[in-house]
Parts: sequence; structure tokens; C-alpha cells
Amino acid sequence: MTGFSDNLRNIALVGGQGTGKTSLVEAILYEAKLITKMGNIKEKNTTSDYDNIEKKRNFSINPSLIHLEWQNHKINLLDTPGFTDFIDKTRFILKAVEAALFVISPSLEIGNEEKKVWKYTIKEGIPRAIFINKIEEEFEISSIIKQIEEEFEISCLPFQLPLNEKTVVDLIELEERIYKEGKVEKKQVSEEERQKLEEYRKKLIESAAETDDAFIEKYLANEELSKEEIKKGLRDGFIKNSFIPLFCGSALKNIGIDFLLNTIINFFPSPLMRKSVKGKSIDDKEIERKINKEEPLSALVFQTLAETHLGEVNLFKVYSGTFFSGSIVYNSTKNKEEKIGQIYLMQGNKRKEVPQILAGDIGAITKLKNTDVGDTLCKKESLIKFPSPEIPELTTSIAIKTQKEKDEQKLSVALAKLTKVDPFLKMKIDKEFGQTILSGTGEMHLQIVIERLKEEFGIDVKTEEPKIPYRETITAVAESQGRYKRQTGGHGQYGDVWLRVKPLARGEGIKFVDKIKGGAVPAKFIPSVEKGVRETTKKGFLASYPLIDMEVTLFDGTYHPVDSSDIAFQIAASIGLKKAVENAKPVLLEPIMEIEVEIPDEFLGETNGDLNSRRGRIMQVESFKNRKRIKAYVPAAELPSYSTRLRSITQGKGTFKKKFSHYERVPEEIMQKIISQVQADK
Repeated sequence: MTGFSDNLRNIALVGGQGTGKTSLVEAILYEAKLITKMGNIKEKNTTSDYDNIEKKRNFSINPSLIHLEWQNHKINLLDTPGFTDFIDKTRFILKAVEAALFVISPSLEIGNEEKKVWKYTIKEGIPRAIFINKIEEEFEISSIIKQIEEEFEISCLPFQLPLNEKTVVDLIELEERIYKEGKVEKKQVSEEERQKLEEYRKKLIESAAETDDAFIEKYLANEELSKEEIKKGLRDGFIKNSFIPLFCGSALKNIGIDFLLNTIINFFPSPLMRKSVKGKSIDDKEIERKINKEEPLSALVFQTLAETHLGEVNLFKVYSGTFFSGSIVYNSTKNKEEKIGQIYLMQGNKRKEVPQILAGDIGAITKLKNTDVGDTLCKKESLIKFPSPEIPELTTSIAIKTQKEKDEQKLSVALAKLTKVDPFLKMKIDKEFGQTILSGTGEMHLQIVIERLKEEFGIDVKTEEPKIPYRETITAVAESQGRYKRQTGGHGQYGDVWLRVKPLARGEGIKFVDKIKGGAVPAKFIPSVEKGVRETTKKGFLASYPLIDMEVTLFDGTYHPVDSSDIAFQIAASIGLKKAVENAKPVLLEPIMEIEVEIPDEFLGETNGDLNSRRGRIMQVESFKNRKRIKAYVPAAELPSYSTRLRSITQGKGTFKKKFSHYERVPEEIMQKIISQVQADK
């Protein structure tokens, strides 16, 4: 097997759940004679879905890497998840490939998952093609092509078409390929069939001619392009993203798989397509590295997997130079050295040791101490750092706690491991409520994390909604005296203050004002009064939430020359503040989130209705490309289940993002319920 970059093909298999990406991997491995029997998702024996939870759930959770040899070329395939909660993992995968193959099913519409990945491929500037799987199903090819062109806004060019459930036509060679009992019979297309295919073939030749001035002159002069010229033109057009090529077949029936592999070799780009990659130097200046094994080493870690017996397995793409086992490399993202042990080629969860990985190729390493997804590995003397893909805002959160107290330490260790390998999983401790909060890309994502905690770490956890950080404030001006007097056998305690409170605008916090005149309260005790005020505002008097946006003025008081003390004035301030707040018409405030929802046009009414039911205020509705963008303010308390509800309303085609905006007064009826609940909990 050659190791040169020009004979490499790195391809991501992408698309929504249920389109058959994993089955296509099985068919490709079978066609390449790497397995003797194709695995099946239902039988839980596929090469790329090897994780226990993937087997239980019957869908991919993590990307999986396989490799094969075909016609003296090496092909690396990355089978990516299609479930909505895991589709963003594709962002990292696209950094490691030179093309994306969208796998679609005739019975499933092009959904939000495919559209998201399409945007990611545009950002990476890589070519993409489409494979229609399951041609044994009934469908109209023209309607699928129309849908592809409308959804992706690009010309769709069939390289082959299905004639029936067992036959596909090569439009370049005008050759029928009939698949029977594992064998392929080839024959030239009949004149009758040729006329039916004429429109598609004409479009194919026109697209090939448009890529080269010499070809277009020849075409306009009614001269026939040779098959070699057609192929060259189509390859150039594909790499330039002038159109999207379309192939078809059946993974389960092993139809068209050989043609697909031939097409990958003949039309898909090698790593040399990128020519070079850009990164930052040690002084933050942009530098380039050519895709060449003679250049200094540079590699990107694009995926980390957690293997039961091996620990962390890092998948990496070598952009330049050669990556040797036993070497020392530099993690320029973390500014730390890494000792490289054995490196591997991956086949699902099976590994093959190799001494080196050359520029353009993909490999795996284990037992790195300081390296995470998105990190750059290079030589310290030739430092470069590649930008890491952005992590989208995580819109779904839950609070978890262990069923058994003794598992708390185990939980911390387990979550540290899980968040290290999954950049889309975040954990934080909410200090206000003492909750452990997990945030992820959706409810399914977090459910699977909880499954992993039980199955892989033996930890049972309980879940609950994250508590809402309500706040308390006042709506009127009030004054009150706070007097603390205590007599004991020796010195007593004495502090006396008069406080005035008044409301401030949202976001101004707590302001303390000293208006003492004539030494009514000695200057040395003023800081104690302020400390008492600020400590007391940490826990309000309606429902024990912090007080905010209030000015507290100390304007009078008395003291005792012997019994007055710092602690006495702190307590007096606390008493006075509580009385003043009670008289200042206190209210509860709730956090308001600014959300932006994107949906297809047909779901606008139901989406708006749902937002209104959540006490949302719709501020703006914009139209773009048969879609709507809704901007609204919604109370945080109404959003915990919104991600799931939006997917249900929009059939998985809606997305949203949110950010904190401001605090607003809670309606009276809801405020009383919150107060009652807090008192009941106490």
C-alpha cells in the first residue's frame, strides 16, 4: 500500500440518522475483501458501531475510522453520527478530510442535520458528493435531484442513475451494471434507454466542458469530448464545488459499491488538494505549511475516544512532515511536550501498529497526557498552532447527584474523563445552589452520558432540573432602624443604625452610601455596617434569593463608648436592612434569556404559539431562504424542555441559541408559587 499523499483519499461519510452510513461502511469493507460477511446494525456486529451503548441504541454516537486499499490507493473513511445531538462532532472530522460524502435515503427528506453539515463543508471549503442509498425502495430520481438542488442551492449532477432495484447506469461510459448474486454484469445501454438518459448525459458533458476553455470551444463547435476529457472536466468541477455529483446503490444489497469506490479513486481529491494549511506562529503571525512529508511536522487531533482497556485514543491528521512512534512532539495549544508511544491505523476499535504516519494520512495514538480534541502537535523548533473549531452554545442542561454519598468522588473523576474526550459536554458546579450541572447538545446526549456513568463507572445518579437563579429587589423607598443591644456579665454589645433603601435600575447592583454626620456612628464602625448590609443581601427575605439593584444609605445611629463593636454594628445593619426591605415592597426577579430560533416557514405559527405559551415576547421575525428567524425574550424558567419541544414542532428542522439578557419582575401569581415552593422545601 502506497504512503504518498497523492494516492490517499480521506472522506467523511455524513448525513442524518437512518440513511445507512454504517451499513455502507460494511458494504465497502466487504467489497474490499476486508471482511467475509457484512455486519448488521440490528445484529449489533458492525465494524464502526462497536461501542456498547451504540449497539444498544442502534445508532452511531462517535465518529469511527476505517481504512482500506482499492486499486493501489489508500482510502480513510470516517463514519460520522447522524443523530441530531451528535451531528456537531462532524465539525472536527471535516478538518481531517478532503471530501464529504452525503448518504441519503429515498424515504427520508433532507433534514436539518444534512443542512448543518453542508454549512460546515462550505466553511472548510471541501468538495461534497451524494450517495443515494437503498435504491431497492421506490422513488422518483428527478424529485430527489430537485430537492437536493433546492435545499443545497447547487446544481446536482448524476454520474449514475438507477434503472431498477438491481441495475445502475454509468452515465459517463453509458454502461449498465447489473448486480446479481454478488456478481456484476456489464452491458452497453440500449438505444431506447440512451434516449431516456440523454438529458442527464447532456448536462453531464456541459458541466465537464465548462471547466476548461479548450473543452468549451470544442463543445460549442459540436465536437465530441473524449471520455478522458469528460472525466477530467468533471473531476475539476467537483473539486471546485461547481456542482454536486450524485451516485446511487444499495449498501444492504451490495449494489453500486464497486462503482462508488472506483469513483472515489478517480474523482475525489487527495490531501494535496489543500496544497497548504494555515496556522499561527509563536509570535501569533500567520504561517503556512505545505502538504508534504519533507516539511516540518504538523498534526491536528480531531477526535478523542475513550476505550475501556486502552484509555484515551486520539485520532490525528498529519498535515505536514512525518509522525514517528517513539518520538517527542510539542503540543503548541497547551505549550507542553508529549512523548509518543505506539501509533496505529484504526479499523473501528481494532488497531494495527505502524512505525510512522506520513503527511496527508490519519492515525491514532494512546496515552497522551496533555492533549485534547482540537490541539496541534508539532516540533518545538518549528512551532505552529492550528485554529480549533468553535464549540456551539450548549442549549440543554441537567443537574445530577449521586444516589450514594460514597460515589461523589468517583463522580468527579468520571466526569473529568467524560468531558475530556467530549468537547460538547461541559460540567460546572453551581455554587449558589450546590448543584452539579451537565450541559450538552440535547436530551439524548445527556441521557447517554448518564448511561456511561452507570455502565462504565458504576455510578448511579439522580437527575433534576437546574435551579433558576431568581433574584429579589425592592420597588419603593423605605427607612428603618436596626438596633442590637445585649448585656452580659462583662462588656455588652451595642449597635444602632438608621438605614434608607431605594430601588436602582437593573444591573446596578448593591450600592452602600455613608451619610453619617457629626459622628453619630463612629467612622471605625462604618465598614462594619457596610459588611453587615452586603452579607445580608446575599440571602433575601421573600424566598432566600440574593438581593440586587438597591441603594442602602446609612444616615443616622447611635453608639456606646464601651459596648459598641464591629460585630454589634454588623448585626444592627442586618436587622435594619431586613425591616427596611420588608417595607419597600419587595419583589422577585427572574432571568430573561434572549433566544434566536430558526425554522422552516411552515412551522412559524406553531413555534410562535409555543413561545407565547412560555411567556415569551417575540421581538422580530426575519425571512430568509424559505426559513424564518425569530428573536424573542423568554424567561429562563420556561426553557428547560425547549430543545426537545422545538424538534417535535419542526420535525427536527428547527434550531435555537440563547444567551442571558436581563432580569425582570416575576408575575405575582408565579411569584407566590415560587415562594411557597421554597418554604415547602425548607
